[in-house]
Amino acid sequence: MNKMILIVLLFYGCVSIAQPGIKTSDSLKETVNQYTPAMKSVPLSDTNIILNNEDDVKAQLILFALNNAQAVAADASVRIAEIARRKANSSFLGSVNLGGNVNEFVINNSPAANFFPKYNFGLTIPLDMFAKNKAEKRTANEMIIINTSQKELIGEALKAKVLIQYENYKEKKVLLELQRITTDDDIAAYEKAQKDYKNDIITIDDVNKIYREMIRSRGNLVSREKDLNIAIIEIEETIGVPLKTVLEKRQH
Repeated sequence: MNKMILIVLLFYGCVSIAQPGIKTSDSLKETVNQYTPAMKSVPLSDTNIILNNEDDVKAQLILFALNNAQAVAADASVRIAEIARRKANSSFLGSVNLGGNVNEFVINNSPAANFFPKYNFGLTIPLDMFAKNKAEKRTANEMIIINTSQKELIGEALKAKVLIQYENYKEKKVLLELQRITTDDDIAAYEKAQKDYKNDIITIDDVNKIYREMIRSRGNLVSREKDLNIAIIEIEETIGVPLKTVLEKRQH
């Protein structure tokens, strides 16, 4: 009887032993914190924040990017793996069957009670229980490692992606501004050419040449506007909010 009680206590003692945890750093926050310490305590919902410099703008973009659906899903995968590990830690209890009964003759005060034990207990333990439980816990631990690594890779990829997209956006914006200046100059040149033609200063061929240059310039302007709009769409797809939500916070 004492041996059976000892076995039961050992089983329940295994449940209370904490499994060695796997260090899972929150790469999403760490990535942003490493990029700029100034943004460590800035919540995304703070509409009164002022971004003082270019680093603050980039850090804010990273914060938004690392809260998009892809990053949230990666974080959820880690939590699911941790739940699976906790479940594996106690799964062996479902394999242990503990039963017992009391002698009915004892209950009925029958003279035959002396010929039978007053009570008995039974414990059923599958032979592969320990090996199976060990394999489940090891699998759960490996899944945490895999999912944590995937989350970190996704976080780093999103950080690089949004920074590249922001640089692309800035380039397209400057090119559009330069093209607008060029187009305005070409339009002004065409208007002047029309006046010069009326005053017999230049020929019609000169006017047509300046006109074709103006048309080409206006076409380039349309292309630059399209390129900038695409750059904005791409970055907004990553951060999940309008780009102006971030840029409007910058101090001018």
